[in-house]
Amino acid sequence: MTCLLIEAESFTDLGGWVVDQQAMDAMGSPFLLAHGLGEPVAPARTTIAVPAAGTWRLWVRTRDWAPPHGPGAFRVRIDGKPLPVVFGSGGDGRWAWHDGGTVALAGASAVLELEDLAGFDGRCDALLLCDDGSVPPAGGTELAAFRRRCLGLPARAPTRGRYDLVVAGGGYAGICAAITAARHGLRVALVQDRPVLGGNASAEVRVGPIGGTDLPPFPRNGEVVRQLGAGAAASGGVRLDGNDTQVLALVRAEPGIDLLLEHRLVAVERDGARIAAVVAASTRGGVECRLEAPLFADCTGDASLGVLAGAAWMSGREGRGQTGESLAPDQADGLRLGNTLFWHAVATGTPSAFPACPWALPIASDEHWQVSPPKWPARLAGKAFVGGWNWETGFHQDAASEAEAIRDHALRAIYGTWDWLKNRSPERARYADARLGWVGWVLGKRETRRLVGDVVLCQQDLEEQRPHPDACVTATWYFDLHFPHPDNGRHFPGGEFRSLAYDDPAFEQLRGDIPGRYTEIRPYALPYRCLYARDVPNLFMAGRNISCTHVGLAPVRTMMTTGMMGTVVGRAALVCRRHRCDPRAVYTDHLAELLGLLADPGRGHPKGATPP
Repeated sequence: MTCLLIEAESFTDLGGWVVDQQAMDAMGSPFLLAHGLGEPVAPARTTIAVPAAGTWRLWVRTRDWAPPHGPGAFRVRIDGKPLPVVFGSGGDGRWAWHDGGTVALAGASAVLELEDLAGFDGRCDALLLCDDGSVPPAGGTELAAFRRRCLGLPARAPTRGRYDLVVAGGGYAGICAAITAARHGLRVALVQDRPVLGGNASAEVRVGPIGGTDLPPFPRNGEVVRQLGAGAAASGGVRLDGNDTQVLALVRAEPGIDLLLEHRLVAVERDGARIAAVVAASTRGGVECRLEAPLFADCTGDASLGVLAGAAWMSGREGRGQTGESLAPDQADGLRLGNTLFWHAVATGTPSAFPACPWALPIASDEHWQVSPPKWPARLAGKAFVGGWNWETGFHQDAASEAEAIRDHALRAIYGTWDWLKNRSPERARYADARLGWVGWVLGKRETRRLVGDVVLCQQDLEEQRPHPDACVTATWYFDLHFPHPDNGRHFPGGEFRSLAYDDPAFEQLRGDIPGRYTEIRPYALPYRCLYARDVPNLFMAGRNISCTHVGLAPVRTMMTTGMMGTVVGRAALVCRRHRCDPRAVYTDHLAELLGLLADPGRGHPKGATPP
């Protein structure tokens, strides 16, 4: 049997399709997504070498993401000829190989194309050509091993290099950790699974960064954050523009950083409890590489590196009896802060249509979606409508392992709402000249997993201003906890897509089980001991996966604050290199040196740097 595997994400011309890596850990691979907002996107195409002329059987790995409706229908073309089979429909909604029938290939090469038919998020993982009737493995370890054989991946990934620090995650925390360490002379690898940097602040997600930076005890922690240009325009919580090019240029200007864009962390090699190396795989073809270092920093948000390394972690809400936090529920549960897909509509001045979406959420009245004041600014920047932070879902799911399902539910809510507003609402004339201008496809996550450090930050630390000798990063945000909106839950129990926060006037009357109050905090410097793992000796963490309770996370998860965490990690890495020690020893043996660095980082660190 001869099989030729073509990973869809490796196509040389993606056309209008985008690479989606969010579910890579769960389903085994990135895939291509036809995210056209109801209008078919341009075809993706690539040229393959044909091993031998003859008849081949084609298999396509895909899924109907809203079964049985098949909203993401697409065809495969070979040398310009469309095959009769329509993919993206059929099956039970899970990823599977679909039989495309036999094809005759006569030449030494062939051009493959993915032709989107609907514009509603069709997806293709891979195409497989077999010269016999063999059925490829369905999934799991068998499929993973089959992929490796077909792609010719070696049993052990080649070593790319040895570094002083490997940073996983290219959001604000990871960027600041990498830049800070590099400016101190460390050789750094920065691993980011998207083609852009910035995480939630990137143009792919568009969250407006918030939080103070110029506060004692160490105002210079904010110098890199300020250089990232965090002040881009925002409305209703959604950033209306992006500065991805500026952020990328800032990182590439540092000669000490080896930047691995479009690489996903897939494995950890350990030496006892220590991390010896990590393996990163390209999201555009699967090629792997090893990165060795004495120090590692998990800035992934999902705690991906820490979990792979076997570190202890927490998820969901702790009970009031466990933590003594007044803002915690009586009993522990799995509820987490939710995930948002921002979206906006543009005012065109010309009436436009939107397709009916019988497969979307069944929005049948305004109260199904308008559960808090709608964001209708005065057509700000040409935007007729902005779907902001409170378009939030996945509260009861694990956004690290169920990202695709959460994202798809959010899409069904957005498309269902727009179908209602454009086609069936009594107020549809109000929306006649508006059309969807942008809808995210990369989840804006708030909470997944939190690694356990030597100190677990909690509500009392911030409210009572508990002092710590290693106080280092100053948080300024309030206890911004989110919950499924009860009104939305009555219509979509367990599948809410709108949220409520403490600062909503309706909160207290709607949620009687937890005191509802807008709980501000005084600026509070959290301890360094939250920024390294207690059980993996050479692992730092920075970002929303630091050591804290669910309630403690709420004031420290904003991007300006997590960026400053990254800066502290970068400076602590320098102390580790100087003394050939692990992160814990910085606290136990070299704390004065770290605090001195935070106060005065020295030459090469521009004081008061501001974005251009």
